[in-house]
This record gives sequence, C-alpha cells and structure tokens, in this order.
Amino acid sequence: MRKFTKRSAAIVAGGVMAVAGGTAAFAYASGWFNGNATAYAASSTIGNVTATANLGNAQANRLYPNKAVPVTTATVNNPNDYTVRVTGVTITNVTSTKSGCGVGEAKLSFIDVPTADFPTGTTANAALGSVKMGPDAEPVCAGAVFTITASLQGEIAG
Repeated sequence: MRKFTKRSAAIVAGGVMAVAGGTAAFAYASGWFNGNATAYAASSTIGNVTATANLGNAQANRLYPNKAVPVTTATVNNPNDYTVRVTGVTITNVTSTKSGCGVGEAKLSFIDVPTADFPTGTTANAALGSVKMGPDAEPVCAGAVFTITASLQGEIAG
C-alpha cells in the first residue's frame, strides 16, 4: 500500500476545502440576502373597432316592413394589438334620402348577430347578422336609401 506523503495530504485537504467552500458559497447565495426589483411595462390602448357595409340596391337587399337583409360583406377594422370578439351591434342613428324618415320612423335593428372574433387589422366579408325593418315602419320610408350608424359591443377574445 502506498504511503501518504505531505504532498498527497495537501492535495486531498485542498480538494476538501474547495468542496466545503463551494457549499458555503451556495448556502450564502441561496437565501442569505434581500433585494428589490423593478419592472416596467406598457399597456395597450383601446381603439375603436369599425365596420362598414354597403348592401346595395338589389331587389333582394331592399327593406320593407318586417324584412331582414343579411349583412355578410362587412369590412371590419380592428386597430387594437389584440383580437376582439364582437358580441352585438346596436343601431345608434339612421339617416335617409327621404325627408321625415329617420331612426324613429324606419324602425331598423340588427338581429341574429353572431359572436365573431376579429384579429388585428382588416377583415373583409365579415358577417354581422341582419338589418331588419320593423313591422311598424312608417310609409314615409318607402323608397329611402339608409345610412345606418351602429355601435359594436364586444370584448377581448381569448
């Protein structure tokens, strides 16, 4: 068997000290201090989602009392940084080419509005339900061309 020399003992002792010192450093670094942190973040703005549709003047798209016309070719613009979910459409104003025919006389409303998600940017050919003329629409609105202003209701999708 080999005899331990002073040199061998020094090497073994140095290795033990290195392991012991490393363990002490680990113990110190893993819970023996306090500190503070600061994080900075920006929130997204809320932009108005807009939709535009032109139903044209084709016979199938002309309104009369109790008739609904599907809005299947709306262009929706979402300027937000996130996908939005449209859950409703409410008419806020109606103007027309006929004097005396406005929101109160035309009795227009959006019905069967599907819940739909719209990503950031522009989506063409979106479906927004149907525009319906109420059964009690005034005769003064016959032959009118309408400009409908509506409010979109919704939320952040996902």
